[in-house]
Amino acid sequence: MTENSFAFRLKELLEHKKLTLQTVANALDVSRPAVHKWTKGGEIDYEKLRKLAAFLGVNWIWLRYGEQARQEAETSSAVEIPMTDMRRRYTAEIMESEARMKLAQEGARIVTWEWNLITDGVTYSSNVEAVYGWRIVSNENFWKHVHADDVPMMNAAYEESLRTGKAHEFDFRLYQPDGSIRWISSRATPVRELDGRIVKIVGISMDNTARKLAEQSLRDQQARFRAVFALTSEGMALLDGELRCESVNAALAEMIGCDAGALLGGGLAERLADGGARLRKMTRARPQAKFDTELQRADGSGLAVMVRATLERSEDSASYYALAIRAA
Repeated sequence: MTENSFAFRLKELLEHKKLTLQTVANALDVSRPAVHKWTKGGEIDYEKLRKLAAFLGVNWIWLRYGEQARQEAETSSAVEIPMTDMRRRYTAEIMESEARMKLAQEGARIVTWEWNLITDGVTYSSNVEAVYGWRIVSNENFWKHVHADDVPMMNAAYEESLRTGKAHEFDFRLYQPDGSIRWISSRATPVRELDGRIVKIVGISMDNTARKLAEQSLRDQQARFRAVFALTSEGMALLDGELRCESVNAALAEMIGCDAGALLGGGLAERLADGGARLRKMTRARPQAKFDTELQRADGSGLAVMVRATLERSEDSASYYALAIRAA
């Protein structure tokens, strides 16, 4: 460490003012290791440099570059560039574009963030508290709110991204002040210096809680349906719009006297006495039907049954049949 270095001047100031690394870290909303790195010659970004200089009560140019740089900056004269109509128009367009982007970002609840790998400092867009539920000012501040089960996955993703230089995506959970959980979807991309070093990670994150809860609700409903489907004593079957059987329950297989697998595909429709004609008629008439028919059992005998059928159509116009069958 030379006497004409940022690290030397910073260390001298801290000793002179009797300031600890933690005191500086708290004042600047950064981590203590980040301040320690600065005293050892680590890089510091412009925004934090200005805050650090203001906190220490010194000129930021002097702090970063030394006395000669400060004097040259004070003696140099600025060049005034006329504000032409074209420059005014371009400036107005840039400001308008930035305002629209910020409005869209906040409306979509998208957080932008940057992690400086050299200083370990993080910066978030102003809407982070609205999206994350917390004001995030440092890595330590962020990680303490992350669900413990998601930490290993996230660390592995970051390590892989730093090793390969490729972007990564993942969902993670954040504890909220009231103890609830909020899901966040994040995409982050490493940024390289000219020499190829990865010096920062920039990313976007958004609240994904509503979708996660909807997916969980759907899984719960499907689990309940599968339980009822499997346990009911009445024969049950699901067929697609072409009458290909997709699933049957054990009660129906037992009723017919064969393995459930033998009824999949066209195996069930071909055992109906009418070959499924009454079911096909439902596409032109009512979506519900109740009729008596006969099923061919595995031993070749006929079984009189009563069929209740419902024809459903999904949002993409695909059709499927739900059948309830019992012996007449």
